[in-house]
Amino acid sequence: METKKHALLSASSSHKWLNHGPIALLEAMVPEEESSEAAEQGTAAHAMAEHFLKLKLNQASVLEDSIYHDEDMERYCQDYANFVVEHKESLGENTLLFIEQRLDFSPYVPEGFGTGDAVLISDKILHLIDFKYGRYYVNPENNTQLLLYALGALNLVDSIYDIEEVRMTIYQPRIGNVSTWTMDTGPILEWANGELKVKAMQAYKGEGNLEYGDWLGMTKIKAISKDRAKHHLELRKYQLREAHLLNDEEMAEVLSHVDDLVRWGKDVKEFAQKQAVENDKHYPGFKLVEGRSSRRYVNVKSVEQRAAEQGIQDIYQHSLLPLTKLESKLGKEKFHDIFGDLITKPLGEPTLVSESDGRPEIVKHDVNADFK
Repeated sequence: METKKHALLSASSSHKWLNHGPIALLEAMVPEEESSEAAEQGTAAHAMAEHFLKLKLNQASVLEDSIYHDEDMERYCQDYANFVVEHKESLGENTLLFIEQRLDFSPYVPEGFGTGDAVLISDKILHLIDFKYGRYYVNPENNTQLLLYALGALNLVDSIYDIEEVRMTIYQPRIGNVSTWTMDTGPILEWANGELKVKAMQAYKGEGNLEYGDWLGMTKIKAISKDRAKHHLELRKYQLREAHLLNDEEMAEVLSHVDDLVRWGKDVKEFAQKQAVENDKHYPGFKLVEGRSSRRYVNVKSVEQRAAEQGIQDIYQHSLLPLTKLESKLGKEKFHDIFGDLITKPLGEPTLVSESDGRPEIVKHDVNADFK
């Protein structure tokens, strides 16, 4: 029997199905999306991290080439390998290290399993280290993905070790986030045998509540969610049937919709166009047409040869590499050493955002107040 590649109730999506039961089955009804560049980069980084960790432990390993491999990734992954080995040594010479270990937490979550990047097991301590290559900050505290991995690891060594303490670390080198959350085993098992089992079974059956939130824009049903549509269609109450204007409170409510409303419109259009192109889907009032295109050379070398034959010169243009590409080419440290004093980062344009946004508010200085 072939092993399923993805669990319906995966650890990585647990923050969704634990709070919104029906989402797992709803997403399962939507075809798999093409892998994004960020996801492929993350996969390449995980492969390199595993490779360097095995080499550090004198284990055989072969790393396949990837277009995403660069000097920064190599440095980050070597640092990760050193970090894991240092923590292994700190727990004692008898500490076990499992690399890319399948972790089965199905006693609590139907068909639940995942993969632990690095799992350290000592006499009394379990230490999970989760390698993240993204730039979006991940907090280990109350992180349900790590808690499910912990349950899988405890299940793995239950008959051999009497684990009392679980350490869960997020290792996120690109933003300098290396943080650990520690829990006693007791509370984890209490949560697993109570709340987790109940909510996991609800999610497995597609039961429970699903409420609108910005999180819907990160799901596979982002374009076809009626809950998302219903939320934004509430704006119809502001249709201007009479000659009056929105007041400040009404304007604030409209503003609260804007960011996700724009994303929703884009998601719907992309989904519908893909259905029309790939599945010959027809939507009333819409049709497929040929989009704009630009002229291009059939063969660059032939153009160069023809130009030389005709005595035409100055057919090339030269420009400085974009800052990020030059930095990637040289590496951050070398780039900073050579060009650091020639780089500036101007203030960004003022942007209106929700008060929940973590960025500091711009405080405008009243020049007239200086003369009072």
